[in-house]
Formats: sequence, C-alpha cells, structure tokens
Amino acid sequence: MSMLWRNWLAFVAVLATVLAILSTLSILQYDAVLTRLIQERLAVVAETTAASLRPVINLGLPISTLRNARDVLASAKAIDPAVDDIEVFHTTGIVVHTTTEEKRDTLPASVLLAQSLSTKARWTTRSSDELAVGLSLFNRSGQPIGGVLVSAGSADFAAKSNAMARRIAAAAGVIFVLFSLIALAMLRLGLGGAIRGLQTLEKLSRTVGDGGRGTEADPARRESGSTVAFGILSGEIVRLENQLHDAFEQYRTARRALANAAGDTTPPAAPADAGGTILASVPETSIAREFARRLTPLILIVILGAALCLGLSVHREVTRSFEPELAARTKVIGTVANANIQRAINAGVPLSNLVGAEEFFEDLLEHFPEVSYFGVATGRIVYEAGNRQNYAFSPERSRKDVPTFPITADGEQIGYIIVDANPRYFNIQFRNVLLDFGVVILVVLLLAYQIMIVVMSRSMTAPFMRLQHLAGLQAAGDFSKVIAASGATAIDRLTRHLTRHAFELHRLMRAALAGASGTAERALAETRARFKLTDAAPKRLLFSYLNDVRLPLFLFATADELPLAFFPIFTRAAENPLTWLDQGLVISLPLAGYLVAISFGSPLARPLAERFGHRALFILAVILAAIAYVGLYLSTNVTEIVAWRTVSGLGFALATLCCQDYVLDVVPKADRARSLGLFTGAFFSGIFAGAALGGVLADRLGQHEVFAVAAALALFSGALIHWMLPARDRQDGGHVARVAFPPIWRPMASRRFAALVVGLAIPSNIMLQAFISFFVALQLNALGASAADTGRILMTYYLGIVFVGPAVPRLLGTHLGPAAIGTLGSLLSAASIMVFVVWPTELAMLVAVAGTGIAHALVRDPLVNLAMDIAESDLRHLGANAVLGSLRTLERIGSIAGLLALAALSSVIGYAGAMAAIAALVLAGVAIFAAGEFSARMSSRSPQPEES
Repeated sequence: MSMLWRNWLAFVAVLATVLAILSTLSILQYDAVLTRLIQERLAVVAETTAASLRPVINLGLPISTLRNARDVLASAKAIDPAVDDIEVFHTTGIVVHTTTEEKRDTLPASVLLAQSLSTKARWTTRSSDELAVGLSLFNRSGQPIGGVLVSAGSADFAAKSNAMARRIAAAAGVIFVLFSLIALAMLRLGLGGAIRGLQTLEKLSRTVGDGGRGTEADPARRESGSTVAFGILSGEIVRLENQLHDAFEQYRTARRALANAAGDTTPPAAPADAGGTILASVPETSIAREFARRLTPLILIVILGAALCLGLSVHREVTRSFEPELAARTKVIGTVANANIQRAINAGVPLSNLVGAEEFFEDLLEHFPEVSYFGVATGRIVYEAGNRQNYAFSPERSRKDVPTFPITADGEQIGYIIVDANPRYFNIQFRNVLLDFGVVILVVLLLAYQIMIVVMSRSMTAPFMRLQHLAGLQAAGDFSKVIAASGATAIDRLTRHLTRHAFELHRLMRAALAGASGTAERALAETRARFKLTDAAPKRLLFSYLNDVRLPLFLFATADELPLAFFPIFTRAAENPLTWLDQGLVISLPLAGYLVAISFGSPLARPLAERFGHRALFILAVILAAIAYVGLYLSTNVTEIVAWRTVSGLGFALATLCCQDYVLDVVPKADRARSLGLFTGAFFSGIFAGAALGGVLADRLGQHEVFAVAAALALFSGALIHWMLPARDRQDGGHVARVAFPPIWRPMASRRFAALVVGLAIPSNIMLQAFISFFVALQLNALGASAADTGRILMTYYLGIVFVGPAVPRLLGTHLGPAAIGTLGSLLSAASIMVFVVWPTELAMLVAVAGTGIAHALVRDPLVNLAMDIAESDLRHLGANAVLGSLRTLERIGSIAGLLALAALSSVIGYAGAMAAIAALVLAGVAIFAAGEFSARMSSRSPQPEES
C-alpha cells in the first residue's frame, strides 16, 4: 500500500473517531435536554397539584382526607395532555389518590430512593417506560408527610430521540465522506513531492538486478545534491541513490573476489537465517519532523472543518426538533398562569387591582427560563414582567403566532395573558455541549497528531531511515548486518536486495574458506576483514524508536487521568465503613494510596525492565492498571476504592517509567535531550486529554462508566506496545540491576539541599496533589459545577505546563537564575490560590488553576537544575543519582503527608480554609528556601583558612 493511501486511511480513521464522538455527545445532550424539558412540564402539573393539597396540609389533616381529590387531580392532569398519571402518596410509599382506575398500592422502591436522595423538594426519576417528576409534601413543621408523583410515558421521548439520532448520524455520514475526499486531495497535494521521490525509488528497485546495475543516481541530481521535485524528501532521495550506488559497487567488488577464490559462479542462494539479533537505533532525521510539520495543518483544517459543519447541522436539527416541545411547554406555563389569574377574577377581584401580579410573573420567569416575557393586557398592557420579543424582523414568526390566554368575567373576555418564549433558551441549553465539543476536538487533535506521527514513522520515515542506514553500512564496505523487510513497497524491495547481497557474500565466504589454503587464505582474510564477513551469517538489525512508545504512552496517561475531575466526589459518595476516621481524611485515602504506590513502585521499574524487557513490563503494568480500573468500576465502598486506586498507582509508575527508560536506552545520546522533550510532551498531552475528557464522559455516561473507558484505553495501549515494541532478544545477556531504594536521608546533610526539598519541592508537590488533584473537584462541586466544568478548569493547569514550561528558558533564563525562577513560581502559585480564597467563584477557580499550572512550569525545571548543581558541589561524594532519587522520594513522602493533614484540616476550616493553608505553606517554603540559598552564598563568600 502506498504512503498516500496509508496516511489517508489513518486520517480517515481519526476523522471517523472525531465525528462518532461528537455525534454521540450531541445525541446524549439532546436526550438530556429533551428529558429535562418534559420533566419540567410535568413539574408544573406537580406544583399545581401540590398547591391544591396545601390548604388541607396546613389544617393538619391527612392528605387522604381530601374529598374532591379525583376532581383536583383530573383538573391538574388536563393542563398537559402528555401526563399519564398523577399519584399522591404517603411517606411510606402507599398511594392514596390517583387519576387511574387501576391504582397501584405502593410506589416502587426506586421512586422512594430518588426522593430520599434528593436534597430539594422536587426530584425526578426515570425508567424504561416512563419519565416522572416528584414533589415532596411537608407539614407546617417542615416534616415530610408524602408527595406527588406525575408520570408520562417515554414512547414519545424514545421516538423523538431515535429520529434525532438518525438525522445526526446521516449528517455525520455525509460530512465524513465529504471531508475524507477533501483530506485525500490535500494529502495528495501536500505529499506530492515525497510521492514522486518514492516513485523514483520504485523505478530504481525494478531496475536493480543481482549485479546491481542501474543504481547510479541521475548525474544532474548528483551534481546539485538536492531537488525540489521531491518536496519533503528533497536531498534525501539523492543521498540514498548515491549510497545505493556505492553499496552495489562494494558488493560487486566483494563478490568478484570471493567468487574467484571459491570457484563458484552459481546464482545467489536464498537468504539464510540471520546469525542473531542486534537491537539498534538510528538518529532521528529531519524527515519525520518535516512530515509532522506539513501534515499537522492539514489535520487541523480537516478536523476543525468537519466538527464545525457537524456542530452547525446538529444545532439546526435540534432547534427545529425542540420548537414543538417549547411551544407545548409555553402553553402549559401560560395555562397555569391563566388559571391563577382567572381564580382571582372569579373571586371578584378587578383585573386592574390584582395585588402581586408582577411578583407572580417574576417568580414564573425565574423558575421557567424558556419564557422571556409575561404580560396581562386589556388592549393595553396592565401588568408585565421580563423582556418582550420583537418579531418584526423574523420571517418565520410574527406577533400573531405568540400564544395568548383569555381572561373572562361573567362570560365575557376582559383581557388576555401574553407569553413570549425565550429565543436564546436553546443556545443556553447547548452552551455546555458546545464547550464539550471544544474539549473533545482539542483531545482528538492531540490524538490525531500522535497517530499521524506514528503512522508516518512506521509506513515511511522509519523504513526509509533503516534503508539509509543499511545502504550507508554497505557503501562503507560493511556487510555484517541485515534488515528483515516483508513489505511490498520500493523501500522494502531495496532493503531486501541489500540484505540478499549480505547473505550471498557470507555464503560465498563459507564456500571459499572450505577450499582455500596458503595464499588464498591470506587473500580471503583481507577480504573478510575489509567487508566485515564471517563464516556464519550476518546479524539482523532490530531498530528502536521513540515513536514505539509515543502513542501507547499518550493513551495510558489519558486513561489514568480520566477520573481526575470527579474522583474525590466519587469517593465521598461511596459507602464508608471507616466511620472512626475523619471524612476529609477518608476522601483523601485513595489518592494517598495512589501516591504511596508510585513512590515504592518507581525504584522497581528499571530493574524489572532489565530483567524482563520493556515490552513485557509495560504489558504487566497495563494489566495491573486495567484490573484496578475494573475494580473501581465495581467498587461500592471506600476500602475497595483505596485498594484499587493503590494498584492503579503501581501500574502507572511501572508503565510511565518503563517508557522513559526505553527512550533512554534506545535513543542515541546526541538525540536524548530532544527525545526526552518529545516524551514529556506526549506524556503531558495524555494527562491533559484525560483531565479534559474525563469530566465530559462522567456527565454523559456516569462516573462508574468512566473507569470502564479507562480500562479499555489501558488495554488498547498495551496491545499497541505488543505490536510496536521489539521483543527482548533472549540471546542478549547483561547485568540485571539490583532493586535498591535510594539513601534518601543522606543528602539532607546539606543545608542547601534540605532547604530546596522543604522550601520548593515538597510545597510544589503538595500544591499539585492537595490543590489540583483533591480540593479543586470538591470545591467546584460545592459551587454547583458539573464534572465537565471541573474537567475544563483542570485542563488549564496542564495547558500552563505544556505551553509555559518550554518557554521559560527563553524568556527568563537569560535574566534570572534557577533559584530566582523557582522562587517566582512559588510566589505565583500562592497568589493564584489566594485569588480563589478571597473571591470564591468558578471564574476565580479558573484563574487559580491556570495560575498554578504556570507556576508549576516555572518551578519544575529549576528544581532539577538546582538539585544537579548541589549534586555536583556539596554532595558530589554521593552522586547525581542518589541526590535526584532522594529529591523525588522526599517530595512524594512530603506530598502524601501534606495531603492527609490538609484533608483532615478541611473538615474543620472548610475547603477554602485548607486552600489558604496551602498558600501559607508555599510562602513559608519560599522563606526557608531563600534562607538556605542566602546561607549558602554567605558561606561561599567567607574567607577560607590558609593552608600552612
């Protein structure tokens, strides 16, 4: 399959994923809004019924004594034709009044459970065949005495939902086909030069025979050294052609020498098995980066364009679908308002003397946001509330379409009520889904980028670099290595040609050695040394790349961070058998267990990787994490949650450090810094994606279901590792590292190191674990934010790290030292947290979270730089590994202790008070760090005693 089609299929797969996710979100949001609209209509009927019952309740009479109950319920049911039944029940669930002939004796347990779990008088419940709204009834002492349940069949709801799902799916299908064709055209245009270069290799591979004829590059290209005709591959094709020409020349020279010595002119034999495997890596060339730079804008254009078209289509379809429901809802509200006004008129109150009419309408507007205006008119407006809509410029509606409800007295109409629907109501309802669209698009763009990088690497850049590497070896006269290539592309065929040549020369060497003696042996020895030949078989090269772990790491990090936006809420809602512990402390135990597992699992990663191999260790870590996520999905109490979250922490530590060690082991030293930067980028991109996406999934699917998604993602990342990562060569020996925990206390002998740990490292980690991973979700939940809102706010923390971290050396590194930058970051984190403490709103929390993300980016790298500086000066006798190991272990231990202490403290002083304590702790740490740095500088300036 050609490079164009491979990349197009990968692009199409990403596009299909985007549209499928966005379509599913749209359908779920439509169902949620439609359910809410229907239930709010039922709530109007429930309120009307309860208003008729309250006079009886206020007299202290049982609700079962209402004599005209059947007429009252029938009148309320007539308000909305969608109502199937109205039931009045006692607190025990016994039904005392109903509108149906065959009434049930008691309500289902699920209905009573929904009532008991509700903190408000109104509550909702839903089953497979009905939607219902309940309203709890209280006596004058505030004690519950029963309730009203209004239910409607869900058949109409299901029909509307299915119809909308079909329309959205059809729109997504059309958009998918259209943008797939656009993507094909754009890829063909963007990769045109590279495709021409591969076509040149295709011609070359067909002209190559066993003798290597036709391998010389075009003379004009050899002289110029490059050509713009090959686009991204300009220069690389010419270089490869030259290498192939020289490689075949070397092959012919060696073959002639060996054939003459062996007296063998038979055709080359089929390649034999390689004589062992060598794990190798090649430096990353500019080809991969250039492909990524060219393809990223195409990804952005196509995905954003498709998402925008789908969003516009969904908005149009949903608005059109909701108009009948909104009209019915407006009619119900107008009917209720009309009934109340009419009741006063029937009692003899003149229309112009209705006391409290405007307050009554204002209250209706507050409870029913889909209505923007109420008015009472008699030819002129007598009472009004809200904002009247202007239909003069609307071609679809006019003033005559606005519903009015007549007011009569003595059989004659004396006025009417005007009800205007709110035209912005649907925009308000879909604000969250638009935000969710944005979050999902960001996540998918990150995923698409990772996928395209991996696809390009495996289909084009990696095979190309492998061919260049082998051609370069043979051009230099080294035929000791071969590469297995099973594909059908020109690059694979050329690789097989070079591999066959190496096998043939080794076969000829064996044949020549078998019959050689004297002078011939000396000549063969020279040939053998010159062309790196043996009497066995060449070694097989197995290449390793950063891209082997890039996509799996991204997916695993995403899976691990999916519960971030709601995990403390999830723990708080679970059954708590640890009643003897403070509740705040109990809620923090899963996170503490997670951190403890990371602390003790981190030193195990490298020894286990050296013993079992990176691939086996990652798969083991994935299995542990997946089992933990399934356990969390099934968990019902806090102890189970703590246990499974601890297991997931061990899996996280082993998986992420295994990937990091793989990069350190396989990437050439010259490219190590850049590769680690790309590793960090992929890792934090996954964390960002998980934090952002988890809240959306929790709101749409439920919290437990998020853990099922996490388990699936983790297992998929393990499958990718199994497919992409080379297996450990069992022939390789080597020293297996011993598991040893660092001597964490010995570096604390340095006052400067102790000040760094206590002043910067521990407060920074406490801010991350206690503030970001714990208090943000709890506090936003207390403010009424959804899990999706929390996820959107938390993702700004990681945005600050991703965008600010790389820019710090350029912006501040030339003016400030690491100590000053670290101090600035700590001060910024304290100030950011105090913004929320002083101004406790969702917007302030957004500022606080984004500010702490920027602050963490400022502190992270200076912290390591300062530790390395201390390791090379005050603690050079311990070495950098011991110092860094001590720093990481102590900051984790400190963050665990700080998290538990602050969680317990929050039960006394509240979440905001605990956040203020974090800010105070950070400021105290700055003072300790500054004192340590000042003391160290003063010591370095003090005169040293002269040696005698």
